[in-house]
Amino acid sequence: MGSPHDSMAVTAEAVSKSFGGVHALQDVSLHVGWGETVAVLGPNGAGKSTFLSLISGAQAPSSGNLVVAGVDMAKKGKRSMARERVAIAHQIPKPFRKLSVRQNLEVAAQVVKGAHRRRELVDKALDISGLSTKAHREAGKLGLLDLKRLELARCLALEPKILLLDEVAAGLNGSDLEFLIALLKDLKREVPSLVFVEHVQDVVNQVADRVYVLEWGRKIAEGTPEEIRKDENVIRSYLGEDTGLLPKIDTGERSGKTLLHVENLSARYGAVEALNGVTFDVNQGEILAVLGANGAGKSTLAKALIGAIPSSQGSISLAGEDLTKLSAHRRVPHGIAISPEGRKLFPELTVLENLTIAPQIKNKTALLEQVFGIFPKLAILENRKAGVLSGGEQQMVAIGRALMTEPKLVILDEASLGLAPVVIDGLYEAIGKIRDAGTAVLLIEQSTERALAIADRAMLLRLGQQVFIGSPAQVSAGEIENAYLGATL
Repeated sequence: MGSPHDSMAVTAEAVSKSFGGVHALQDVSLHVGWGETVAVLGPNGAGKSTFLSLISGAQAPSSGNLVVAGVDMAKKGKRSMARERVAIAHQIPKPFRKLSVRQNLEVAAQVVKGAHRRRELVDKALDISGLSTKAHREAGKLGLLDLKRLELARCLALEPKILLLDEVAAGLNGSDLEFLIALLKDLKREVPSLVFVEHVQDVVNQVADRVYVLEWGRKIAEGTPEEIRKDENVIRSYLGEDTGLLPKIDTGERSGKTLLHVENLSARYGAVEALNGVTFDVNQGEILAVLGANGAGKSTLAKALIGAIPSSQGSISLAGEDLTKLSAHRRVPHGIAISPEGRKLFPELTVLENLTIAPQIKNKTALLEQVFGIFPKLAILENRKAGVLSGGEQQMVAIGRALMTEPKLVILDEASLGLAPVVIDGLYEAIGKIRDAGTAVLLIEQSTERALAIADRAMLLRLGQQVFIGSPAQVSAGEIENAYLGATL
């Protein structure tokens, strides 16, 4: 089957994938040869995870030709790609926690024929992953690095022809990250072809032979890791357009008193530590921009601040009140609100109903007037259902809903994501009005140029750790590019 593609592990020709009216991938063409390791990169919403799901067989392409290990993915039906020796390792390992390490591998190896061959593969996977001495340990008692090793070992037990890696380095740094990179290099010698999605640039730079970069579902660049780091389209995609808005002099910090104080804050998802020891302040009436690549910990920080996830250590205080132990709904009356990534509106409710849905709202009429003053268009659209609005209009509603709780601090998580430049211009003008009205703003953005142009101060995160905080004029272009695209070799 698919003899024209026998020389290729993966052949994608004009592949598209749509979910309703949303085009996650559009006419993507790329090839992965046998013996090659390829990374697929891109900012939020680029379509990376969608593409990996198509290769793994979890979803079928909407159009185009996709052949993986000789299998036409549009015609595979319920055919298991694991039986075709295509294995995938996930960002968050989910082993059978009550089974031993070896038993987990034995379960994975069941797709291989022959009991003797299965035992050989399990032994080899334990040896390569460095888990031989922990073969009889209960999987649920492993630390994060060992869980990552187990996830990769489970894949090796399939004797894969193609290994797919979905952000397997997430949550690792220091010596643990170095160990994982060394293990991935070993896997390159064991597995005919690797395809991986990764936000940790050290992994990309040291492991990938070739890199494809996606943006809004389209391929914008391909080349070696070094070529990609220098590609102008890639730099623009990650860092935003060069608008000429960056401050040329140090304007200094706003003189307001400290409003939010965060001390040594860490947060994790299971064994994965996504935020590690972050300390910073936000002053009254200022904008603090929080910047960093995907997986840097920006959204985790937002969730920890509002109480959507618990902090594993550290403290959070707002206007002198300790919020650290409070649940999310109890933090809102203290003056913290969020416009979340993805907006999270109620599509069947009207604009007005979305704005006024929070039970804590007092002085509803006066607050609506303030929101309509910042976003005049919402007054015209107040009786229209949120689900039929444009992306920019929905973002206005999401921010307006947060402002209706009279916050001292509002968190804007990826407010400009997916919006046209002209729409972003209007949105940033509104953000300036919010700040000038006395509300502090924590601005989480992937468009660094715009964020630095409006911010009073900026904080840069990398691998869950704070690597810079200060005025926008003080952060260097080199620091930003290193955080997003990795250091040059």
